Formats: sequence, structure tokens, C-alpha cells
Amino acid sequence: MFHKFWQNFYRRQSFQDDIVLDKGTRVWISDRDEVWKDGVVVSYTPRENILVSDAAGTETLIALKDGSKIPPLRNPEILTMENNLTTMSYLHEPAVLHSLSQRFTLSNNIYTYCGIVLVAINPYCDVPLYGNEMIWAYKGQQIGQLDPHIYAISEDAYSEMKTLGRNQSIIVSGESGAGKTVSAKYAMRYFATVAGNEQETAIERRILSTNPIMEALGNAKTIRNDNSSRFGKYVELEFDKEQNIVGAHICTYLLEKSRVVFQAKNERNYHIFYQMCAVRDLPHMKHLHLKHPDEFKYTRLGRAPVIDNVDDRTMFLDMGVAMTNLGISESQQAFLYSVLAAILHMGNIKFTEERNDSCSVDGNDEHLKIAAKLLGLEVPALQKWLCHKTIKARNETIVTSLKVKDAMSGMEAFVKHIYASLFHWIVKLLNAALTGGKNETTNFIGILDIYGFEMFDQNSFEQFCINYANEKLQQQFNQHVFKLEQAEYIKEEIKWSFIDFTDNQPCIDLIERKMGIIDLLDEQCKMNRGTDENWIQILYKEHSSNQHFQKPRTGTDQFVIVHYADKVSYLCHGFIAKNLDSVNESHIELLMSSSFEFVPDALNAKTDLDRRIAKKLELASETFGMSDTGNISSPKRMAGGKAPPRRQNTGTLNKSARTVGGQFKTSLNLLMDALSTTVPHFIRCIKPNDDKEPFGFVRNRVVQQLRACGVIETVRISAAGYPSRWSYTEFEARYSILVHSSRIRRGETLLNCQTVLTSLVQDTDKYQFGKTKIFFRAGQVAFFEKMRSERMFRACVMMQAHVRGWVAARYYRRLTFSALKVQCMVRGLIARRRARKLRQYNASVRIQKHAKGWAQRIKYHRLRLSALLIQSRYRARVAYEEFLRVKYDVNARIIQKHVRGWLARCAYKDEVHKIIQVQSCVRRHLAKKQLKALKAEARSIGHYKKINVRLEKRVFEMQLKNNEMISEKTSLMQEAKYALEELAAVRKQLLIQTRCKETVEKEAKQTSEELRILRDDFMELKHEMTRMGEEQDEVDVLKERIRELEEEVKEARESAEADKILSLERYTELQQSMTRDINSEREHHQNIIVENSNLQKQVKELQTIAELKESAQNQNAIVVNGGDKIYPVDDNERRRLEEIIVENVQLKEDLDRMTDELMEAVDEQAEVRKKYEQMELRLATVRDILLKEIANTRNPRQAQDKIKSHLDQLRVSLFSDASKLNNKHNIRSKEDVDLQNKVESKVEENIKLLADITKLHNAMPPRDAGTPKHPEKKLIRQSSGVKQRKQEFRGMFACKREDDSRLVKKLITQLRTELVTGPGCKPGLVAHVMFMCVRYADHCNDEGRIQELLTALITGITAVTRKQSKDAVISVFWLANCLTLLQNLTQFSGEELYNSRLTPGMKEFSLKNYDLSDYRNLVSDQCINVFHTIVKLAQENIQPMLIPGMLERDSIPGMNTSFAGVRRQDHQGYDTAAIVSKLQFYLQLMTSVSVSSHVIRQFVGQVLYFINASLMNNLILRRDLCHWSKGIQIRYNLSQLEQWVRERGLDLDESGILSNLAEIRQASQLLQMNKSSLDHAAVICETCHSLNSLQLQKLLILYSPASEYEERVSQTVIKYILDQRPIEPGVKLMMDPNKIKPLTFPFESKDVDFSMISIPSGLKLDFLEQY
Repeated sequence: MFHKFWQNFYRRQSFQDDIVLDKGTRVWISDRDEVWKDGVVVSYTPRENILVSDAAGTETLIALKDGSKIPPLRNPEILTMENNLTTMSYLHEPAVLHSLSQRFTLSNNIYTYCGIVLVAINPYCDVPLYGNEMIWAYKGQQIGQLDPHIYAISEDAYSEMKTLGRNQSIIVSGESGAGKTVSAKYAMRYFATVAGNEQETAIERRILSTNPIMEALGNAKTIRNDNSSRFGKYVELEFDKEQNIVGAHICTYLLEKSRVVFQAKNERNYHIFYQMCAVRDLPHMKHLHLKHPDEFKYTRLGRAPVIDNVDDRTMFLDMGVAMTNLGISESQQAFLYSVLAAILHMGNIKFTEERNDSCSVDGNDEHLKIAAKLLGLEVPALQKWLCHKTIKARNETIVTSLKVKDAMSGMEAFVKHIYASLFHWIVKLLNAALTGGKNETTNFIGILDIYGFEMFDQNSFEQFCINYANEKLQQQFNQHVFKLEQAEYIKEEIKWSFIDFTDNQPCIDLIERKMGIIDLLDEQCKMNRGTDENWIQILYKEHSSNQHFQKPRTGTDQFVIVHYADKVSYLCHGFIAKNLDSVNESHIELLMSSSFEFVPDALNAKTDLDRRIAKKLELASETFGMSDTGNISSPKRMAGGKAPPRRQNTGTLNKSARTVGGQFKTSLNLLMDALSTTVPHFIRCIKPNDDKEPFGFVRNRVVQQLRACGVIETVRISAAGYPSRWSYTEFEARYSILVHSSRIRRGETLLNCQTVLTSLVQDTDKYQFGKTKIFFRAGQVAFFEKMRSERMFRACVMMQAHVRGWVAARYYRRLTFSALKVQCMVRGLIARRRARKLRQYNASVRIQKHAKGWAQRIKYHRLRLSALLIQSRYRARVAYEEFLRVKYDVNARIIQKHVRGWLARCAYKDEVHKIIQVQSCVRRHLAKKQLKALKAEARSIGHYKKINVRLEKRVFEMQLKNNEMISEKTSLMQEAKYALEELAAVRKQLLIQTRCKETVEKEAKQTSEELRILRDDFMELKHEMTRMGEEQDEVDVLKERIRELEEEVKEARESAEADKILSLERYTELQQSMTRDINSEREHHQNIIVENSNLQKQVKELQTIAELKESAQNQNAIVVNGGDKIYPVDDNERRRLEEIIVENVQLKEDLDRMTDELMEAVDEQAEVRKKYEQMELRLATVRDILLKEIANTRNPRQAQDKIKSHLDQLRVSLFSDASKLNNKHNIRSKEDVDLQNKVESKVEENIKLLADITKLHNAMPPRDAGTPKHPEKKLIRQSSGVKQRKQEFRGMFACKREDDSRLVKKLITQLRTELVTGPGCKPGLVAHVMFMCVRYADHCNDEGRIQELLTALITGITAVTRKQSKDAVISVFWLANCLTLLQNLTQFSGEELYNSRLTPGMKEFSLKNYDLSDYRNLVSDQCINVFHTIVKLAQENIQPMLIPGMLERDSIPGMNTSFAGVRRQDHQGYDTAAIVSKLQFYLQLMTSVSVSSHVIRQFVGQVLYFINASLMNNLILRRDLCHWSKGIQIRYNLSQLEQWVRERGLDLDESGILSNLAEIRQASQLLQMNKSSLDHAAVICETCHSLNSLQLQKLLILYSPASEYEERVSQTVIKYILDQRPIEPGVKLMMDPNKIKPLTFPFESKDVDFSMISIPSGLKLDFLEQY
């Protein structure tokens, strides 16, 4: 069938044979192993033959007959990786197979579009594609805008339902192991996420909880799949008018019951049996007497009790949690486990053959007793009816014995029936838990998880039903694809003819029409002696002429059906038995006698689809019922509990009974009717290999599934029409180069496209002009690409020719220039040589002249020097003699001076010595006297202390004395040295003067006398030196002691210094740790603030409902529709109303209690913040103390002890406070969660009560009634424990208690911002007025007044910011005033930390009596809420501009980023300037109201992070944006944004605000970088450090060549990068755009003079009195 189509298709392409099939054309060659392989045309003779060579060089000659066997042509490589297979130029099977293979193996893309079909290939490994970030990335995106994904299909269905109000369906099909169940699960997860609130509501959680239960009971391990669904499932998700999920309903089809009693090798029974055996040690499972799976017959047949990487115990516990969440009681769960365990034990019951062809079961069989107990049956009854059966003939009932084989078969049928009934009972319970309100449901989305086309070596009844269902689904699929294709042509208003597509209705008629296969099978089942052989002979006779029915050449027990996918041979054995699926009626009656109350309900369980079948066919018999799998359900009981009479023949069915095939046909028709009313979306799951190898692609296996699942049919229908569609802009941008530029007119896109097409294509049938697109026949785009490549090649050749000519001309010019330059240089060399000779001659003459002059000058200088030398020697001799005479006189005077001085000093020393002796005697007397006193005093307690003190003083004095003695010794030695020098001088002079007789003798005598005197003095001095040496020994001992003390002091100082450094390091580490804890606590606190804000909204709604009900109670009436109508009540209704009111009172009490808990949570958060502020102050104080102690102390040991004591105290205090805060944080987090759950439950209860009241009085006439009034609830808890102070005051406003409402109204709720933000107005005027009112209350020492005033003000600000949350001007205005109020409450709080920074004049404005730190925290929380509101508003405004303006916008003039395979998106006129303009708007708003620059930078940083995350998430999901030219455009757009930040001076932080754009900046750089070698890979690893490994891998895989001359990134480079940067666990591919960074408000001291503030008259605050 497919080959005929392709032959016709190739025949239509024969017009291009002479153009395309030239030498070198790439084609596809059929191959037995690879299905299709690449080939190149070596030679081509039109209409005769083609010589093709493959990659290995093997040549193949293809003979042609009328062009009907032209091999399929290959698409250009640039079209190979298309997201949508139908956009390829050549649409055929090898192109589809090759594209899927390339995308799957090279790019790891598991999803691909094929028209309206999403092809999902099972990767057999975990891929990071299903996180919540990915869900929100696809939310709101049109299909095709991002990479193919199951979330894109889900979003398309959801948005179409939301926009058009039409029901949708998602049909997931594929063979076992292809991933159908997982795909359906992710689709439901997507709807549960986007159709609910930010946090999952109860119904969404219940829907997701059904998956583990259905998988445990309906899935099993097969040879092909570890988690194969053995049943068909159709889930309808119900939505209300707001498109929120309100319920769901599950329908099941064709459960594989035979798996309960038989499994093939390497297969398992249903998961639930192995999970129960895995938890057999649990207390509530021990009574089931379970063992290892190998101990039971029904779980050991497959010999594979364990699945790799699957924990059955964990799966069972998850299933139990899911059952509890769905409301399945413990008794129902216990009944389920008991019945399942009974099935396992029944499989181990042994039958014994008796003599008379009967059998029996031992009554003491352990498994028999356990099974009877677990089923609630009597052991004898079960023992009897396992071996007997009843036969009814008219009025007589006969009990007969069974053979062992028949008994075994009967028990297996019994067990299968029990399991099927139990399965449907569970489905019934799940539907009851998922059912939403009927009046709430407006639309639904159906998810059909159904088996794919199956074809095995031996096919039986199950494969027949499965293939029959796929025939019906394929027919619907073909019709839908055809309808969409024709609708597109009509929409574009092009000329077209109806597309002929293959209709499989004849095959369906063969199966389901009258006298068809199913009808004839049912006729044989009605006959008492009907057999499979008779049935197949009738089929041969009736359908031998049908082209879809064939008889095999050999054998008479098979028949062949020609399905749309392939021919399938069915073995007729067992068709009748499986169609009947009969169960012994005695077994049914036995089960009905069970003591368990759930047994009748389980046996009568029917899905909603079963009821629709029974109602349609009117088969609701009083005796029998039929399940969807054909099982006979339990008979209805008569009055008194007796069963009605039975039919005598249990082996056949009467006319009112239904067979499995007949019921399956009816249920399938109903399913098709249901699907026909919806808009279908198709997901085809493909199994790439049978070995479960990750990303392994086996072409033979894949191509079989492509043919069977309808993908090839989609391609066929697309190829029959106009598969290639280009917008006019895209076509002009890419192919306008194919005509001369003179024929292209700027701005005339349509005319240019017409010019190109009419010039290139003569046959107008090959293209059509639509309203917005151009439609092309198959192969036309490849034709254009070939011509474009040739044109580009010719252009390149022309450019090369011109470049080469220019290079040659430049070479000639350089050669000519070089020749001229050489000539010039040679001529210059000759001239230089001649000039050098002339210079040498002139130089020699000049040298001779100078040499002769030099010789004469030398002679003259020698004579002159000789004369001067003689004169100088003579003059020196005369001067020297004069010098000796003068020197003699001077030395004589010096000797006289020193001798006289020495004599005077000797006299002085003698007198001093005598005085010292006298003093010594006196001191000795006094010392003796003092010694006696010291001896008496030595016995006292403080003696030793004084000794130490005196010793220290003594050491100090001795050290001073030692220093004096050393200095004195030095001076004496210096004098002795001078004396010796003088003596030597005198001796020299005496020797000189010996020539003078008289004078010399006289002077000699005097000199000898003086020498004797000097010798005596010298001896005395020597003696004195000896005595001083003895004293020096004592001094040396003292010095040694002093040195030891100095060393100890030095060691103590070094130890103290080390301890100081260690203490400072510990303090620094502790401070950093505390800073991190404070930041994390601040972030957690901000999140709690947002949650508390949501809780306050819910509490307010509860209050409104409760007060309406209370008003209705007081007026003896009921209120409906939110108070719009009031109805009177009578006595009966009043009693009902009183019951409701009692419940309402209880709800109000719970509401009040929850409000108190909410207030406690606010107080706890305030206490936490206060604690951390105290910690910061304590750390600063301790640091100052430590530094001061270290600087001031003189004793190092004492300083060290003090440092250690301070650190120990600080460490103990900090750790105790941290542990307390952590405990409170954990407790409060749990209480917040409980509080939120309680609020949600109370809201639901109030809604239900209100609905009950409405139902009671919906028909009563209304009467007029006033709207009940209720006081407003104050959500701010009054603070306690204020601290009083008494100081003076000035600059205040007095507001009376009765004027509070007026103040809030004039200053907050009805304030016109232009009155306080105009020129001349002080920034933050409103906040200043509020603080001045608070100051007056503080001055009056009125605690209650402060609480009332601040509560009213904060409540008013909260109300107005919530009401005007969409107004950026109002939000920014109140952010500025809240920050100003927080600044005033902090700066003028009166605390020492802040008060020390104020000037003396500003200290007068500080609060005097009360500590308002609790209210400071509330104002800070309000600042955080308003800040997040502004950020969210900015994100909403910027979001529509980001993708069109930053990613899709081509801002660089002249650079075109469009290429084949890339589709431009409509950027709607957005560009980077629009985004910058929006940011500038918010910046101007904040600047105009004087918002702190630090807050502005945090706002810009948060918005930039949102831009970064949004752009990154979109970039890594779009292949059309991942190429180098687009990288340049993105980087250029980012540079404009960065330039705006720098120009505004916002990038002042150390880390930089622009670091928030690191990921998208590096991603754009990655697109531009060279990625062809390992060296480039190393540069990528170093440059792109902000991108994680998953993002790097994804971007490199998505990278697309911008032209056919560029190559893709090789797997070697990607592998090298992953080796250098391995993927760490927990790393996510997507970024979270909604991540909130911690917000801080640093304290900044400002000069404020409240006495100079005046209130504008326009505010009308005359009731305020100024003080």
C-alpha cells in the first residue's frame, strides 16, 4: 500500500528528473538491514537507468520504467533537523526515518512534530525535561514556537479549550514499552499544574494520586517493557468555567486477565503481587501469610521477580499513601489486600486425581485454609466447589465432579474473574473520589492511553481486538488530518482539489458489519457445539472474495487480515473460549456467600462506560451482568438473600447475554463517538530498540512502528497537497537572490515573491499564493535550495576571481615598487662610496694638522709642570716647619689643661668618698632598725605580696643602677683612653724636645713627676675597676633574671597576639555565619509575609460569609448569592437552618482561633528579626571590647584570659539564641502549613453550608433587607512590653481618637498623590506626618493610643496597596512612604545604636517613652509586600516584550538571521528600546518619590534576573535561535540593556547588578564562539562558567548551522565539555524566573527637621493640631 503511494509520488516528480538527478545528487537506496541507506547518483539516463553508489563504494544499477522507480531524493542537510517533519522538502519514509534518527541520536531530542502528531521516542533513561520550570516555560506558548514537547500538546489543548470552549482529547498510542503510560502521566501532571492554583489543590493531588494505584493493579513487566500497561485507559479531566480542574473520570478497556494465572519467561504478574510480598513483614500484612514471590505459583512462572532499579517496597508505600489521599478507607484497603493474597494462595492449592476421573483437595491444605479465611468463606464450601460444578436441566440441579484439568481451568477462570472484579471495583472507588460537581463542569479534556498495533509470530483474540481498535482510531486520525489540511487551504483561499487518502473503512466493515468476523464469532458462541474450526471455515466461505481477508496457503487454522499497517495472521484456536470468557456459576454463588461486606459491591462494580453500554443495548438483566472485559458479574439477590434460579446450561449464552467481542465493539463505538465530539491531539510513542539501550535507534523496529501508528500516513497526506509553506517575508529574505537585484523592489514583498517564482518555475501547479503564505508541492523547496546553492557557488567563484585578480595586481604593484626601490638603493650606495673617499682625504689632512699641534702642546705642558713642581716642593717645606712650631705650642697647653683638671677631680672624689662612708654608716643603722620591723612584719599574710612588689621595684632600681654604672664605666674608660692618648702625645713631644738641654731637662723632671702621679691615679683607677667588676657580677645575675623575665613577658605577648589573631578570625567567621543565617532568615521571613498576606485574604472571605450567615440568623431568614437576596423560613426549615447556624458558630470560633494563630505567627517573625538585630549589636560590641582590651592592657596573660572569657560567653550566647530561633522557625513553619490547610478546609465547609441554604430556599420569594453591617477585623496584633523613657519633645501633630478614621481617609485611602508629590513638597511627606502623630502619642505617654494609631495607619496602607496593586504609580508612592516611615521609626527610635548618630538638634525628635520595634517589623513587612507587588507588575509588563524584543528582533542593520529551517516570529514591533523604556518608566517613578538608591538597585537586579531566566528558558527550547548570527543579535540587544544600566549609575555594587544577566550573556557568546576543536571546547569551559553542564549540553546540541557551509558541533566536543564539567546531581536545565532574592533595607541616617514640615491645605487635615 505504501509502496504504491511512493511510486505515484515519484512519478509526479519526474518533471525535475533532468534538473535534479544529475551526477552527485544524493538519494536513498533501500537496504535489508538499515531499511534505507545514503547513496549518490553516479550516472543517469532519463527513463532508462540510474547508477547509484553507496557510502561503501558499492554501485547499484536501477532500471527505470516510465520513471516509476526513481529512488527517493535526500533533503538538504539544513532541513534534516527540522522540528516538524512535514516542513521538509521531500516527504517520504526514508526522510522521516533519517530525520528522527538524527534528532534522537545526535541531538537527544525525543520529541518531533509530524503535522498534528507528536512523535515521542522512548529514551530509556531519565531526561531533565519535565520539571515545573519546563511547565511554566510552555504555558501560554503557541505550538511550534518552542521545541516539540508533550507539554506543548497539552498547552495547545488547554488553551483551545479555554479560548474556544470546545472539549479536547489527547490520544496516546504505541506498542508496549514505547512510553504511553509515562506520556499520559506527564500530560495529566501538566493540566494539574496549570489548571490549579500556585499550590496544588485537593482535586489535582487526587488526580495525580491515581497513577501509582492504576500502575500497581494494571501494569506488569513484559519482555519489552518493565512497566507495561495491560489495559486501555481513558481519563476525562473535568474543568469549570474558570478552567480549573473540578473532577475526573476513568474508563478502562480490555484488562489482560490471563496474566494473573500465566506469565511468559522473563515477565512478571501485576506489580501489586510483588509489592505485597515485599512488605510482608509489616504488622498489618502479617495475617496474609505472604512469602517470597518464588513461593507462589502465580508469581514465579516468569522467573523474574525483581526489576532493576525498582523498589517494590517503596512503590507499595507510595500506593498506600495515594489510596489514603483518595479517601479509600483502611477497611477497603485491607479487603483489597486480603483478596489479592487469597489469589496467590489459591494458585498453590493442589488437586488430587481420584479413581472415577474426579479430583479432590485436601481439607488440611494450608493454602486452602488461608484462601478461605481471606475470602470470608467456609473451608468445606471452597473445598467442594473447586472440585465440582452444577448443571441445571429444567427443574433439576445436578452436581458433578470435575477432572483435575477441568478443575484447574475452572479455578483459573475463577481467579481471573475475582481479579477483574476487584480491578473494576478500585476504578469505581477512584471515580467516586475524583467526581466533581455536575453543575460545575463546563468542559473536559480526555486522555486516551491505548495499546498500539500489535503483530507477533502467533496472534490470537487479544491482538485481534487491539488491532480492531487501532483501525478505528486510524480512520478517525486520517479524517482529522484530511480535514485540517483542507481547512488550511480554505483559510488561505488558494485553488485546490480534494486530496485522495486511503480509507480503511472496508477493513473495519470486514470486522464489525453484519456477517463480519465478530458477528460470525458471536453466532458460533451461541451454538452449544460451536468450535473454532467451524467458525474459520465459515469465514473462508463468507469472506474469501474480500480484498482485506486472505486464506493462508498452508493450514486451515489461520486467517489473514490486511490492516492499514500490515498483514496480520491470526490463529483461530481459543477465539470462542476467550470470547465467551465463562465462569462457573457455583463459584459466583460461593463468593456471594462471603462474610465480607465489600464482596457484592466489588462483584457488581461497573465503570461509567459499562453503564452506557448496558443502557444502550438494554442488557440490564435481573440475573446476569457483564463487565467491560466480558466477565459475568454476580447475580442479583432476591428478597431474603436468596439467589434467583440459574440457567441449566452454563456453557453457552442466551440472546440477552453479551460476548467479549460484541461488548468491546460497542464500547469502542461509544469511545469513537465521544472522541468525535472533541478536538483530538495525537501522540505517537515509538520504541527505538528492544534492548532498552539509552538513545539506541534500531531502524527496522522504528520504521515498523511509524507505518503502524499513522506517521507515514500523515506524511503521505501532506505530500499529496502542498506540504511546504513559507511566509512571504521568509521566502523573499532567502530566495530573492535567485533573480537580478534590479527586479527586486524594496517594500514590495508580494510582488518580489511573484517575480522569483514566475522566473524559476514555469508550472504554476507547483505553487500557490495564499493570503499570508506561499504553498509549494513536495520537492520545490529542495529545488530552490539547489538553485540557491548553485547561485551562491557562482557568486563565490566570482568573488574568488575578483579577489585573486586583486591579489595578483597587488603582487605586481609590490614587485614594481621593489625594483624601483632596489635601483634607488644601488645608486645611493655608489654615491655614498665616492663621498666616503672625499671625506677620508679631507680627514687625513685634518688629522696631520691636529697631530703636529698636539706634539707641540705636550712639550710645552711638560716644561710648565716641572717648574710648578719645584715651586710647590719648596713652599711645602717652609709651611711644614711653621706647622710644627704651632703644633708644639698647642700640645703644651692641652697637657696643662688635662693635668689641672685631673687634680681637681681627685680632690672632689676624695670628698665624695668620705661623704659616702658617713652615709653608709647612717643607712646601716637605719637598715638594722628596719630589719627588725620587717622580721615582725614577715609573719603577716601580705608579706609575700609585698616582697614580690619590692623585688620588682628592686629589680627595676638595680636595672637603673646597672645602667648608670655601665654609663659611668663607659665614661671612665673613655677618660682613661684620653689620658693614655695624651700620655703618648706627651712622650712623643718629650722625645722631640730632647735636643733642647735646659728646657728639656726641666720639663722632663716635671713630666716624670706628672707621670708618677698619673701612674698612681691609674693604679687607683684600676683598683676601682676591680671593685666595680665584683659589683658587675651581681649586676650580671640581676640582668640574667631580668632577661628571663623579659623572655616570659615576650612569650606572653606573643601568645596574647596569637590569641588575638585567632579571636579575630573566629569573630570574622562567626560574623559571616551569622550574616548568612540572617539573610536566609530574612528570605524565609519574606516568603512567610507573602503567605500571611494570602491567608489574610482567605480569612477576610471567611469573615464575610460568616457575618452574612449571622445576619440571616438574627433576621429569621437566610441569605443567598452573597447577600443579594433574603428568604423567609418556616419551622422545618428553621430547624435545618439552626443546625447550620450551630455549625457556623463552630466555624466562626475556629476562624477566630486561626486569626489568633496568624497574629502569633506575625509576632514570632517580629521576635526573630529583633533577636537577629540584637545579635548583630552584640557582635559589634564584643569586637570593640576585644580590640580595646588588647590595645590597653599591659599584662598579656591577663588580656588573653579576658579575650577567652569574652569569646566563650559570646559563643554560648550565640549558639543558644540560634538553636532557639531554629526551633521556633521549624515549629512556626509547621504551624503555618497547618494553619493554611485549616483555612482551606474551613472555606470549603462554609461554601458547602451556603450551598445547602440556597438549595433549601431557591423557590422562595425575596424580600427587602438591609445589608448586614460588620466591624472590620484588625489583623495587626497589639504589641506588649513597651519600655518607658522620659525626655523632652517638639515638632508633633496631635490627632484625637475619634479622628483616626478621618486621618486614614484623608492621608491614605482617598489621598491624591499629586498633592504631596508636586514641586516644593518634601519627599515622604505622608510618612513624616504619620510619624509626627505617633511622636505626639509617645509624648503623651499613651500606649493604647500609639497602638490604635499605628494599627489604623498600617491597616489602611495594606488595604490601599492591595486595592491598587495594578497601579504602578500608587504602588511606588506607597513604597517610598513606607520606607520613609521605617526610616523614621528606626532613626528616631531612641535606641543608643541609632541615637549616637544623630546631631544634638535631631535628638529632640527621638521617641521618649516607648519601644516600637514590633511595629517597625510590621512596616518592614509592608515594604517587602509592596516591593514584590511592583516587581511582579514590572515583570507582567515586560514579559510580552522579552522574546520578540530580545531574541527574535534583528536590531543590527543589514544582518539577516533567517535561514532555511528557521521560521521568523512576529515580534509585534517590540525591541530593546521598548524594554528599556519600560524600565526607565519605573526608574523615574522611584526617583521622583525619592526611593533609596539601594532599593532601586535591588529592584533593577530582580527584574534583570527575571529577564535573564525568561530569555534562557526560551533560548534552550528553540533550535531556530541557536546559531551564530542570532547570538550576535542577542548580544547586541543585551549590550543596549547593559548600557542603560551603566548610564544610570546602577551598577555600583561589588558584584554588579549586571551579573544577573550572566547566563544569557554567556549563552550568546557561546553561539558566536568557534566550536570545532577540543581547544575551542577548553575555551568554552573557561568562558561559560555561569552556565551549568545541562545548559551547555543543550545549547551545543541545539546549535544549528546558519548555512550549508557550516558544520554542527561534533559529539567529541560535547563529550569533552561534559568530561571537564560533569553533570552534578540536582542541577536543573531550566531557570526559575519567579525566584525572589532576599530584600534588605540598610539604615541610612538622614537630616530631618520635623519643626519645618507643614501640611498642604489640599490635604484638608485641619483637625490635626501642631505642637
